[in-house]
Amino acid sequence: MSKLIKPSEYARQSGISRQAVYAKIKKGLLKSKKVEGQIFIELDNSIDLSVNQQQAHSNAKNAQKDLITAKDETIKILKETIADLKETNNLIVGTLKSEVDLLKDAFGEMQQLYRTQIEHLQINAPAQLDHKKDPLEENNFIELKDLAKILDLNKIERKKFKRAAKELHESGDFRFIEIDNEIYALKEADYSDFLEALKLLRKK
Repeated sequence: MSKLIKPSEYARQSGISRQAVYAKIKKGLLKSKKVEGQIFIELDNSIDLSVNQQQAHSNAKNAQKDLITAKDETIKILKETIADLKETNNLIVGTLKSEVDLLKDAFGEMQQLYRTQIEHLQINAPAQLDHKKDPLEENNFIELKDLAKILDLNKIERKKFKRAAKELHESGDFRFIEIDNEIYALKEADYSDFLEALKLLRKK
């Protein structure tokens, strides 16, 4: 004797989804029958769905237990991995710290060595003399008497030239300088203005 049951009812009593029920029907694992366009599962009265349901619940519990066990195992592995990473990190940090300390010591030794060498060079280096160039040594300036000869001045004009040169120097004329209370004239300068003044004096 058989009975008909809806797929949804079979799924509820068996503890499986309706999709799983239809999959079993399609594969021929469950007998089915159409009644007025609706699909029903044909079951033998001797089949107790409650047993299937208990088995399904048991399978679900076992699957859940296995999942929890796998999760615990994963967590354990992760903890061990983290511990290993921490230990490795500590080793790396320790190694880097040692290398940094070595570099500091080496830098300090090099700095001391260079400082000693620099001090030695400073001690042995000859003192630099502050030597200023003498304009007379460079032949830029000559004595007034020599310039007077070049300008072809007579004795009276030379006296006037010497007196005028001193006044011009004091007024800031670049053509004249004073060294050891003596006035010197720039050799290559233009003295046409002075010669013109002498010409005027000669006419008077």
